[in-house]
Amino acid sequence: MSDLPAGYRPDPELDPAETHVGPFLRQEGPDGPVIGLVVQPHHCNEHGAIHGGVQMAMADYTTGVTARHGTDDATVTVSFDANFIDTARAGDLVEGRAEVVRRTGSLCFVQGKLT
Repeated sequence: MSDLPAGYRPDPELDPAETHVGPFLRQEGPDGPVIGLVVQPHHCNEHGAIHGGVQMAMADYTTGVTARHGTDDATVTVSFDANFIDTARAGDLVEGRAEVVRRTGSLCFVQGKLT
């Protein structure tokens, strides 16, 4: 992608699945990482809106990056809930932000939002 949105760079933490679904972009915001996706036609469903599975993959990635931010910990998703309130279309920039709600000895609870 040659025309990156201002402040974004390709995210070096992507694994093959995330590269295939995205690719997701990243910038460091004042409250932690911000994940970006410029919606392309192949991210959309038959109605021209971003596919829910793409949104969930991006949200999962956003919360995982946030859980790892500032640590060397590896993360895996144990549980995930999503609510879809609005949509995006090809050409739109979707941004993901999340926050750690609680850390225990072995779990990290994170909530996030795509806008």
